[in-house]
Amino acid sequence: MYQHHFREDDQSGAMTMKPPAKPPHTIAQLRRPTPQAAQRQSANAKAPNYNVQSPVPVSGRNQQIRATISGTPHVAGSVDISPRGGGQAYISNLQVGQQHRRRGVAAQLIEAAVSTARRQGFKAVSLEARPSDNGISPQALVAMYRRQGFQNVGKSSRGSPLMERKL
Repeated sequence: MYQHHFREDDQSGAMTMKPPAKPPHTIAQLRRPTPQAAQRQSANAKAPNYNVQSPVPVSGRNQQIRATISGTPHVAGSVDISPRGGGQAYISNLQVGQQHRRRGVAAQLIEAAVSTARRQGFKAVSLEARPSDNGISPQALVAMYRRQGFQNVGKSSRGSPLMERKL
């Protein structure tokens, strides 16, 4: 980090070491983290890694993809994928345990479902953006699906957004 500089002494020809210059501190380095930032850093430091498993058959032609905590059999979340007519696959029942939310598990599961559908020859995937509990707002759910490449294509009979992604 620090570099030592040598200079030749004019009278004796001996080399002497010049002390390193200290870098200036920035405001960010001097500022202490807020309690909220410290708590986020602490939570992120303890956040487990997740492994997305291969799809497993659950009933008929339906499959389920699970995300487990690395090194354990504990399931952090899952998503179902099933065939629909017209070359479409349908994604449903996305579930992520409360303690594993906001860590990218849902995005990993959706991406795995999309990849599975593509590998199995489907041309598009669709889903209904309908929260199953009060843990996430409908707007946040739609925003997450949009980040995953889905577009609104209508409304379900329940009034929830129907979304689709071309493969």
